[in-house]
Amino acid sequence: MVSTALFTGLSGLRSHQRFMDVIGNNLANVNTPGFWGSRVTFADLLSFTSSPGQGPSGTRGGKNPTQIGLGVQIGSIDANTNQGTFLNTGRSLDVALQGQGFFALSDGRQSLYTRVGSFGVDEQRRLVDLRTGMRVLSETGGEINVPLSGTLPAQQTSNVSFEGTLPAKVTGPLSEIVATTSPLFEGVAASKTTTNTFTDPMNLSALNGNEFTISVNGGSPQTVTIDATKLGVASLASVTFADFTNGVMSQVNGITLGVNAGQFTFSTEAVGEKASIKFDNKSGSPLTFFGLDTILTSGTQSAATGTTALNSLTINSKDYSNGESIRISGTDPAGSKVAGTFVYGTDGTTVQDFINFINLLYRSGGTKGATASLATDGTLQLEADEQGEARLSIFISDDATKPNTTWNSFKTTRDGTGPDEVTTSIDVYDSLGRSHPVTMILTRDTSDPKVWNLKAELDTADGTLVDGEVRGIRFNDDGSFNIVTDANSNLEFTFSGLAASQTVALEFGQPSTFEGLNMLGDTSTAAATDQDGFPAGSLLNVAFSGDGTLQGYYSNGKTLDIDRLRIVMFPNAAGLQRLGDTLFAESPNSNDPILTSAGNAGSGAVVAGVLENSNVDIAEEFVRLIEAQRGYQANARVITTVDEVLAELINIVR
Repeated sequence: MVSTALFTGLSGLRSHQRFMDVIGNNLANVNTPGFWGSRVTFADLLSFTSSPGQGPSGTRGGKNPTQIGLGVQIGSIDANTNQGTFLNTGRSLDVALQGQGFFALSDGRQSLYTRVGSFGVDEQRRLVDLRTGMRVLSETGGEINVPLSGTLPAQQTSNVSFEGTLPAKVTGPLSEIVATTSPLFEGVAASKTTTNTFTDPMNLSALNGNEFTISVNGGSPQTVTIDATKLGVASLASVTFADFTNGVMSQVNGITLGVNAGQFTFSTEAVGEKASIKFDNKSGSPLTFFGLDTILTSGTQSAATGTTALNSLTINSKDYSNGESIRISGTDPAGSKVAGTFVYGTDGTTVQDFINFINLLYRSGGTKGATASLATDGTLQLEADEQGEARLSIFISDDATKPNTTWNSFKTTRDGTGPDEVTTSIDVYDSLGRSHPVTMILTRDTSDPKVWNLKAELDTADGTLVDGEVRGIRFNDDGSFNIVTDANSNLEFTFSGLAASQTVALEFGQPSTFEGLNMLGDTSTAAATDQDGFPAGSLLNVAFSGDGTLQGYYSNGKTLDIDRLRIVMFPNAAGLQRLGDTLFAESPNSNDPILTSAGNAGSGAVVAGVLENSNVDIAEEFVRLIEAQRGYQANARVITTVDEVLAELINIVR
């Protein structure tokens, strides 16, 4: 039995030595990219059975077997297949796998596998593993050639896509309107009529030297003196109605004096609410003689109409006489000068006569004409006959030598606009890779607010437009895109220096969807957002994408796929055989490889610019190292103890 314990301790020493070997290897490769650590598990050896044991019988219970173990052995050394952390290297050709799988390498005779993607290029520009020089396999199993330089040919534009919102609210087209800054009013003069009745001629001898004042339109009082000289008569005993009328009007400005049935009526020449008249005695009591009070009397006014006489307008300060003129000048909607003279009496005397003259002058109803009218509030306005932008203006004034009326000035009360428009621009590339800015104007159809038309514009220096219009871009009632009714929804260009024309298809979206163009709200975000052309470009760099595709990045902003990495999966990755250089080969227990690409068949994604670190946990390995050391010491103590027992046994015979 003593010798059994000796060999049992020996098996423990051997097993723990192997345990420390594995730990040492793990710690040695703690900084090895892509290294998988290993784990040791122990198993006991066959046990010596001194008593097989027996079952219970009668009144006696059963007995367990009596066995003595013969030692320990290494049960397994398992690979830790957990993924390691990533180390950022900044190299575009360094890659790692986020998840399961292996990169495939070839030495020309067989395929080997690794988790380490430290790739580079050899002198033949083939992608190789920098550690071993083995060639990296593509998805199809071939070599991956990495270009050093190259040119990506230009591609002419064949499609232009639109996105965004056209306004559903209709705001045009509108005709331009200019109007007076304030309305025209028809006014009634302020007037005062004597309450006493007189016969013609009158005897005014009793009033000789009497004076009274008349205040007109709020002005300073004007004095009327009753004497023969002032009235222009030989004697006050016989003053005719005409003599009295002329005499008073010669002393007072701004009034008219009429007589009817023996009563005199004093009226202001001005009319309207600003006209007023007031009488006061200055010496004597002439107002009592005539039957006039001292109460202020004002005129009245209302909105002018077509039948209103020009002399009844409140802006009139002095009545027009036949032959007096009113000047009209300005510009028609096209910007051409307009000028004419309205002759009072000859051309008419009413507001409507004046409006008719303006319409004749501005060619109302004709091409690029304008029509004058009077609004219900008395505003005189002139409206362009056609919708769209206009340069319409008008100015009215009296003859400078005989000003009767202070005409209101005109201002633009509504700018003329064309139909609703939305403008967008995009560069179109020709077959040589030259860019040509193309402006596209979307205009709402004047007959149907749900239909828009497109017109393209190209600088003549860039070429000519063979076909620059697409009509009938229709939208549904809910604002979604419907259809293009134009049989041809393409634009056709002939660019300078090229003989052949180039056709560009316009894509507005899928019918009955809100992808692409739609028509909603009252603001616009519509734009030509994408086109498929590009200029020529030179290769700037290469790098891997997430699916393992090696891509070339060009100076024109384009990316071109060069090739794709092969990713290999195994049903039992832990069963692979290690060959050194962190390479693996198939083994009977790994099963056959599954050839795939990144992201397929459960394989991980490729991460560029990093390498996978070793998955060895130093802290865990140190704990295991302590375990191995203690186990080794314990087994060594068993051997020394057995040695001492054997020595005592030998000493018994002395």
